[in-house]
Amino acid sequence: MSRRQTEQERHRLAGALQSALTKEDVAEAYLATVGRVIEAEGLGLYELEPERGTVIDVRATVGGEVLEHYEEFGRPDDPVLRFVIEQRRPIDSSRAASPAEWSACGAREALRIGGFGHSLEAPVMVSGLMLGTINFARRPHEPVFDGTDLTSARLVSEQLGLATERALRFEMTGHRASALEHALDRLPQAVVVTDLDANVIFQNRTARNDLDLCDVPAPVPDSVSLCIGQAMAEFRGDGKRVFTRSIRDAATGKQSIVKSYRLSERDRTAVTVVFPCREESASRQLPAWDVLTKREQEIAQLVSEGLTTKQIAAKAFISENTVKQHLKRVFAKTDVTNRAELVQLIWTATKAV
Repeated sequence: MSRRQTEQERHRLAGALQSALTKEDVAEAYLATVGRVIEAEGLGLYELEPERGTVIDVRATVGGEVLEHYEEFGRPDDPVLRFVIEQRRPIDSSRAASPAEWSACGAREALRIGGFGHSLEAPVMVSGLMLGTINFARRPHEPVFDGTDLTSARLVSEQLGLATERALRFEMTGHRASALEHALDRLPQAVVVTDLDANVIFQNRTARNDLDLCDVPAPVPDSVSLCIGQAMAEFRGDGKRVFTRSIRDAATGKQSIVKSYRLSERDRTAVTVVFPCREESASRQLPAWDVLTKREQEIAQLVSEGLTTKQIAAKAFISENTVKQHLKRVFAKTDVTNRAELVQLIWTATKAV
């Protein structure tokens, strides 16, 4: 193979690995292309446990008998593998040991059973850990691996390490997303993730069961869909990051607080949480919003009754500074900036009770 052809095959392999998403895809892409980069009939891809170096999985083009013999007496007596583990770089059998040492070692005997005579190995490094090896074997009558093969092995192992790291991150992201979805499905509040154009990206189980957000041409007044649309319009146009509305379902009479938060600037996403209110009998009784803690609801209720900070502190048996800190959190959670707006929100939310 000419130097130009070798370079082309290296680029082709790198492209195939870059296109792979999962570890399975990476392994398949590697085995499908590496034979054109390093000419060898025997190909192997080992996945190792990084701490102990034990074999987790192996993919190979050689027979199972060869692999069994290699694990039985070849691996413990393999000067090529020993060099790779110690030096963390590619090596072949003509450089790792003298001809006499190579001929007498267990690895050579295991290869001989399969009709092979020359070996080349390289480490697969991911974040500083050796997660595997790539292995090549040639027949005894074929030429030993040369400097070009070693250079190719180094480049291939680097590309394979990068592809493996990316695949691990991709799979971990999938696991985390699945775990997060399961966690959100257990929340009693409806949670809806949208883009800034109000297109739904995700709904938890409560939202799927309780809300109707499916392509409604004209959302009805006091609906969650309308609130989300208004919130996203403000996020896009005014640069706001939090939006809060109190709504009452016309059919059921149930009242809720709808709160939207802008999330990622880069992804242009937002999350909306619907907090149901437990109805109270008194017309000016603060609804028991799940968005507020019990103590924060108590402070908000006292504010709605017109008490000063000093009076609230005395009645709640806390310091005035603690009252102020609670109020800051209440303001942030209800998207108001002062007591007057909080009282207005409370009274608006309780008008129809």
